[in-house]
Amino acid sequence: MHLINAPDVVPELSCYTTNLVAYLEPDDPDVKTRLAHAVRLAVRSGDGPGDLEFSQHTRVDDVGAHDPLGYRGAADWALAAGDLDAELARSGRVLAVADTFRLPWSPAHETAHSPHWLLLLGRRDGRWLVADHFRALTPLGAQEPFLGWLDDAALAAALAPHTPWPAEIANRDRYALGSPVEPVHADAYRWLARTDGEAPAAGPDDWTCSLSEALARIGRVLAGDETAAARYGDDLWAASRHYTYRLEVLAANGEIGAEEAAAAAVTWGELPKVVRFAAESAARGRPRAGLLERTFDDLLRTNEKTTAGLERKA
Repeated sequence: MHLINAPDVVPELSCYTTNLVAYLEPDDPDVKTRLAHAVRLAVRSGDGPGDLEFSQHTRVDDVGAHDPLGYRGAADWALAAGDLDAELARSGRVLAVADTFRLPWSPAHETAHSPHWLLLLGRRDGRWLVADHFRALTPLGAQEPFLGWLDDAALAAALAPHTPWPAEIANRDRYALGSPVEPVHADAYRWLARTDGEAPAAGPDDWTCSLSEALARIGRVLAGDETAAARYGDDLWAASRHYTYRLEVLAANGEIGAEEAAAAAVTWGELPKVVRFAAESAARGRPRAGLLERTFDDLLRTNEKTTAGLERKA
């Protein structure tokens, strides 16, 4: 691994959307604003009792003449490397799916497995230029953006499949672009590329899309299952990042008041801490349903003050 200068700053979102924005922006200069307007927390029931699936935003990858993105996969590294090289030649960059456990710059390195999107920007002399724009303070430590060269063996290790994923993680991959993408190819080396056809939409009968109803539905699940706060903590952390970003962009554009947006961002910023505390308390046999309910109520009040007009137009 050879480290060079860090990549340009992009929005502090989830690892999916941070690198998705970086992938899309060369062809879509307005994607940051479009993503801010696309942010919305939607939930639906999963396969098991109390299971939830989350969608963090509507699609932003299929604007204009561009076909939507979809997963691609290869069973072994030789095939994957050839296909990735071909996609680099075709598109100039590739969104690839790595595992945090195998990323030396990740605080989860050799500690925790999780899917993680990053960008391949070039290949030369058996090495791959890799960019990871994701920045966050995680429970395992600080993640900083990375730009550097990985040799073929290091990239193969970083992208090696890890299965099976728990349902909540598999669903994050499935809905990472906003609507369901199949197949996910979780048991293969995988990346994303343009596909033919239209992106599937999440229908109103399948999803709870209004923030008040979504939070109420999430609250019921968290109150009824002491494991739910831990299982869905990363989904709510991502919602916090996305809504905070939405508030910042809309305020900068003059679409909402700056002071109200800043106050609402503080409330969203508290959500991951409250959910983590609730998960730890539940693990000790002391669930905190009341604390979660109050936090959700605060989110709804501040959101109504800042974006009520925009929500009605959506």
